[in-house]
Amino acid sequence: MFTVKPAKSLHGKFILPPSPDLFFLSAIISIASKQPVKISPYYDTPLNGKRLDFIKGLADCKQEQNVCTIIPKNTEKSSSFIPVSYDTLPYRDIIVFTLLGMGKTVAFDSISEKKIAYWKKIADKFGFRIESGLFDDKTGLTINSFPETINDNLTFTETDIAPLIGLLLGQNQDFSFNTDFIFSNPLRLILPAFGFELSVKSLMRKENDPLARRIKLIQSKKMQKSRNQKFIVTATFSKKSISEKPVEITLPGDEILGAILITSKCLLPKGSFVLNNMPLETWATPVLSYIRKMGCKISIQETSRCSFGSVGMVSIQKFELTGRKMECNPPENYYVYIPALVILAAFAKGQSVFRNMEDLRNDNPDGIDLIESCIRKLGARHGEMPDGIVVEGGSDFDGFDLTENYPAHISGSFCAAGFKCLGETHIEDENIKQRWPDFEKIISELAEFRS
Repeated sequence: MFTVKPAKSLHGKFILPPSPDLFFLSAIISIASKQPVKISPYYDTPLNGKRLDFIKGLADCKQEQNVCTIIPKNTEKSSSFIPVSYDTLPYRDIIVFTLLGMGKTVAFDSISEKKIAYWKKIADKFGFRIESGLFDDKTGLTINSFPETINDNLTFTETDIAPLIGLLLGQNQDFSFNTDFIFSNPLRLILPAFGFELSVKSLMRKENDPLARRIKLIQSKKMQKSRNQKFIVTATFSKKSISEKPVEITLPGDEILGAILITSKCLLPKGSFVLNNMPLETWATPVLSYIRKMGCKISIQETSRCSFGSVGMVSIQKFELTGRKMECNPPENYYVYIPALVILAAFAKGQSVFRNMEDLRNDNPDGIDLIESCIRKLGARHGEMPDGIVVEGGSDFDGFDLTENYPAHISGSFCAAGFKCLGETHIEDENIKQRWPDFEKIISELAEFRS
């Protein structure tokens, strides 16, 4: 149990440890591409150890200092049964559908029938049929029949993209499709390292005249909600050759820990705090997007490039938290950040609304209900919607207790809330320690607590 004391400032500099979620995603891409990979820096944590256990039937893994080498096994010799933990599985739709596309059986310790039905519905749309059954007393999913081609006349939504990309990657299949929304996906920048391509091009005609371009830009900003933009996404996943030389992948910092520390800084504006090694791509920065809507001035300096894109320093200037509406699209990019977003909303002035969270209803327990139960323990006023949450901001909360073992992205985010409360907060930290063994030390060094 972690005790969070009221704090008066967050200050200093902190370098984020490497992302365990992007580490696991890189390992899955390595297996799907049959391409050995060296991933660095590798952070030896209990969570990473468990995830390596998940894939031991698919690949040999070797850790040396801060590098982990993944060597995919021969397809005929590799396991077809992959046990995973749903609660801690990152980028769920991408990873599950990649494994299913490879012809693997993915088994879960616990998964709801609603989530299985949701995945089956998406697969049916593309012409794939998911079958479910019991495997070693676990609920397992598999795809036994694959269509020769996917219907390119389908209308694609934000919720379709991650499963579709996963299926194409698992099948090593090429495909192009049109969208009327901006494409944001962590695979786009890393896939070329494996000899794949995931390109996005606008279908809007470019204006040569500078004045016409300016007018068009102004009009597009006013009409974004009406989806006037058109893009073509091209996935080239057919593998021509496989090199024995490992691909070298460099990871950015942990995007979830970054979101928690940014949330903490927004609640504790006193003191100068600089966060380094933060991934800066749009799929990793929903919290930054939200506080920008609130009027926060964010100082961002790109310091390097990693295999997943830009990495840099982030500092937050003092600003007034004001409630805002947030459309959580695409859902795959948002679900781990929603707890941090609702914490900001709970301490903001006015009302905040978070929409397009329907997929969380498919979790067991219901993902929206789970977050709301934490909000109730905090003491914030809120309302429920079929696809989201409404939070009425307040200012003063007593300390609270989260005694259940929530996933790290939830319990860690509510630690940030504890800094701003008037009394002590107690949070079960088993999953926090699995992901961030040094979490308590990090907090004690960065936060100045009230006496």
